[in-house]
Amino acid sequence: MMEIDHWAVVDDLAARRCAKTFGIQTIGTGGLLILAKRRGIIRSVKRRIDRFRDAGLYLSESIIQLLLSEAGE
Repeated sequence: MMEIDHWAVVDDLAARRCAKTFGIQTIGTGGLLILAKRRGIIRSVKRRIDRFRDAGLYLSESIIQLLLSEAGE
């Protein structure tokens, strides 16, 4: 079977479980923010997290702290 270097962007637990069943790698919104900062696309992960939360995306405080730590913020 040919290996393809693609990721599915999902935040929903059921979607992540389904993707895992089919061997599909996943990344969530937080992971995308970290990648964007590391690649110089965005300057602040915290600013984006705040905007997502204002729009209604739920992120636990422990996840937020983990993301900020990974981002060096």
